[in-house]
Amino acid sequence: MLRAGSGPAQPAETEAGFTIAEVLVAFAVASLGTLIALEIAGMTATGIRRLDTARVSLDEAEGIALRHAAAGPLRPGLSRGAFSDGRVWTLRVTDTRPAFGRMQVPPFFLIEVFRGEPGSEAIYTTLVSGEPDGRS
Repeated sequence: MLRAGSGPAQPAETEAGFTIAEVLVAFAVASLGTLIALEIAGMTATGIRRLDTARVSLDEAEGIALRHAAAGPLRPGLSRGAFSDGRVWTLRVTDTRPAFGRMQVPPFFLIEVFRGEPGSEAIYTTLVSGEPDGRS
């Protein structure tokens, strides 16, 4: 209730509320937190896609090497083909006996699968023993 001549009514000191500045700061902080969470989620999704692509390439490279070894006697040399995503692979078979100076022992073949040409990073590497008569 207003008394005559006392001026405008003052709010009671028990009323609580936020100023417009406090509300804007709260929205800004919430927006920043949301942006950071979305950035982290995007980086995580990108990392998962990269790992999945690497896993698929490794699985395919292993299959290429094992099919080559199972196809018949191994001979040193190069083979080429393409992964399911169209990228080129090269398979190199190397007889390791000359490196060890042991030509009298059965062959021990190093099989490497590269993305692209030999000399690039090997995706898959394995060793396979062969028979003395040339059968792998």
